[in-house]
Amino acid sequence: MKFQKTVARVLASKAANYFVLFFIVVSIFAVIAGSFREMADYVGLLFSMTYISSFVFLGEYAARFYCAPVLHPNRRPLRARLGYIFSFYGFVDFVALLPCVLAYFYWDTPTMHIIILPYIFIIFKLIRHSRSFRLIGQALMSVREELMTAYTACFIMICFSAILMYFIERNAQPEAFDNIGNGIWWAVVTYTTTGYGDIYPITPLGKLLGGLMSLIGISMIAIPTAIISSSFISIMQRRESRRERNEAHTDDPSKKDGQQEQ
Repeated sequence: MKFQKTVARVLASKAANYFVLFFIVVSIFAVIAGSFREMADYVGLLFSMTYISSFVFLGEYAARFYCAPVLHPNRRPLRARLGYIFSFYGFVDFVALLPCVLAYFYWDTPTMHIIILPYIFIIFKLIRHSRSFRLIGQALMSVREELMTAYTACFIMICFSAILMYFIERNAQPEAFDNIGNGIWWAVVTYTTTGYGDIYPITPLGKLLGGLMSLIGISMIAIPTAIISSSFISIMQRRESRRERNEAHTDDPSKKDGQQEQ
C-alpha cells in the first residue's frame, strides 16, 4: 500500500506531468509531420518517436492502473481499477498505447496507417496534463445545464427553419433541396453565419427566411459564448479571491510573531 501511494505521488508530481506531456507533444508532432510528402524519407524516425512514446504511455497506464485504489480509497481495489479502465482518461490512455502493441503484428503493411489513427486521441491526454485544458473543462462543466438549454433552443430553430426551407425551395431547386437533410445543412451554415455558398435559397420567401435565420443566428450563437465567458470570469475571480485569502492567512502568523518579539 505504501508503494502504491508512492507511485500515486510520483504520477501527481510536476516532473511526471511534464515528462508525459513532452512525449504527448512529440507524438502529436510525429503524426502531423508524417502526413507531409516532404517527410517521406523520415517515416522510420517519426514512427520510432511514436513507438517510444507508446512505451511511455504503457508505463503510465500500468502505473495508474496499479495505484487506482489509492485514488479511490472508498472502493475495493478491483472496482477502483475497473473504474479507471472504463473512465474517459482510462480509455484515452489505453488507445494511446495501442500502436505500441499492434505494430508487432502489422509492421510494414497497409494496415499500419490505420494503427496510427488512434493517436488522434492523444490530444485528449493534454486535458489531464494541461492546466489550461482543465480550466476549460471546469468552466464548461459549471454551466453545462445553461449550455444544454441554449443549444437545445438552437437545435429547435435549426430543425424548424430546415423543414420550412425545404418545403419553400424544393419545387424551385429540387437538386439543391431534394431532402430535409440538405435543408439542415443549409440551416447550420446560415445559422452560424458561415455561408459556404454551395446551397442557398432563390425564391423571395426563401431569401426572407434566410435573412431572418442569419439575424437570429447571430444573437443565438452569442448566448453560449456569453455563458462560457461568464463562467471563465467567475472561476478566475474565485481563484483570485482564494489566493488572496491564502496570502492573508500566511501573513497573519508572521505579524503575530513580530508583535510578540516587540
